Order: sequence, then structure tokens, then C-alpha cells
Amino acid sequence: MSLGRRAAYVGKSAALWLCMAVVLLCTGLGGVGFLSAALLIWVAHYVGMAGAAAICGVLLLAVGGLCALIFTAVLRRMRARQPSLVTEAVSTLSLALRFGTFIVRRDPRKAVLTALITGALAEYFLGERRNKS
Repeated sequence: MSLGRRAAYVGKSAALWLCMAVVLLCTGLGGVGFLSAALLIWVAHYVGMAGAAAICGVLLLAVGGLCALIFTAVLRRMRARQPSLVTEAVSTLSLALRFGTFIVRRDPRKAVLTALITGALAEYFLGERRNKS
């Protein structure tokens, strides 16, 4: 999986988590609101609309739980499809080796130039830093 695809995966996962949090927050707060309103009405009047409000609150909480289960299953499925970093590293290495053999077969001068540039970049990035003191 390339860097762009990995970034897209992280973006989609973050967006899905955000949507899941918003949905669960709204349904949970709605359920708690209905249950508290039902308790208030029930205590105030002892009969009537309170039963209906309590049923609505419980149903909203059940819908919130169902949404949580669905979002969790979707996130697990997305995570299961993602290849491991080792597989990605091996595929990148094999691509680099194929590219290298292709360059050597076509023009050995380009291979030497590529090796020189790669060595210079490796020395620049991996070399020890000197302190300016």
C-alpha cells in the first residue's frame, strides 16, 4: 500500500470515527433526555405519557447501541483488509530491485550514476551530524 493510499485509509478511518462519535452522542443524549423527561412526567403525573416517553428513550438507546456495533464491525473489517508493514516493505524492496536490474540492463552508465546519487543521499540522511560549537 503506497503512502497516499495509507493516508487515505487514515483519513477515512478518522472520518468514520468522527461520524460514529457524533451519531452515538446524539442518540445517547436523546435517549437520556427522553428517559429523564419520562421520569419527570412519571413522577409528576404517575400515569399517561410517561410510559411512551420511557419507551422512546429506551428505543433511542438501543439504536445507539446498534450503531456502535455496526461501526465497530466496519472498522474491524477495514483494519483486516489493510496489509502489514512487512508486506509493504517487501513489495517496495522488490520493486526497487526490479527497477535496479532494469536500469543496469538498459544502460550501465545510468546504473553507476544512480548508485552514486543514492549513496550521496544515504550519506546525507544517515551520516553523523557535526555540532557547530
